[in-house]
Amino acid sequence: MMSQDIEQNKNEDHTKIQLSFLNQKLQQIYLGGGKKSAEKQKEKGKLLARERIAYLLDADAPQIEIGALAADGMYAEQEDVLQQGWW
Repeated sequence: MMSQDIEQNKNEDHTKIQLSFLNQKLQQIYLGGGKKSAEKQKEKGKLLARERIAYLLDADAPQIEIGALAADGMYAEQEDVLQQGWW
């Protein structure tokens, strides 16, 4: 019984760590091309892609983004994220 509790705690800890890594990765992805790129778009008076989509959707309707990780790892500048051990 005690070993089951320990194993369950290990699994729970591992899941929490992986979820934290996923949330960090998603936050990075939500920046789009990065802060500099976003600032350039804003200076031009343009909305970012997710802002354009949000503008089209009802504010009070539930929303889900499918495929946020679809292009993950396709670009060289993302390699440092992989080297940090997130995945």
